[in-house]
Amino acid sequence: MFTVHLFLGAFWFGTAVLGAVVLGPVMGSLSEEANAEFAAGFVPRMNLLMEPVSVGVVGSGIGLASMMGLWASPTPSLWAALALAAALLALGFGPLHTFTSGMFDEIAADDTDHERLASLNKKYGMLSLVELALMVAILGTMAGLRWGF
Repeated sequence: MFTVHLFLGAFWFGTAVLGAVVLGPVMGSLSEEANAEFAAGFVPRMNLLMEPVSVGVVGSGIGLASMMGLWASPTPSLWAALALAAALLALGFGPLHTFTSGMFDEIAADDTDHERLASLNKKYGMLSLVELALMVAILGTMAGLRWGF
C-alpha cells in the first residue's frame, strides 16, 4: 500500500509541477492555433488520467493510515492530512475540472473563442499553483505523521 501511495502521489505531484511551471507558460506562449491544437489532444487525456490518480492517492493514503493503525488514535497531522486531501479532491473535481471541461468545449467548438480559452487556461494555471501549495502542505503533514505529531 505504501508503494502504491508513494508512486501515485509522486506522479500527481510531478504532474502538478509540470503543469503549473512548464506546460502553462509554454501553452501561453504558443500561437492561438497551436495552443488549440495542442490542448485538443492534451486536455481530454489529462482529465481521464488525473482524476483516477487523485482518488487513488487519497484512497491509498486512507488505507495506509488504517494499516498503520493511525486511526485508532488520530493525531492533528492525520486530521490535517485528511482535510488537505479533501480540499485537493474538491479542487480537482470542482473548479479545475470545470475549467478543463470549458477548455475542451471551447477547443471542440466550430469557432474557438481564443480569448475565452486563454482566460480558462490562466485560471487553471492559477488554481494549479494553489493545488501545488496544498500538496506541499500535505507533505508536511506526512512528515508530522512520521514524527508522531
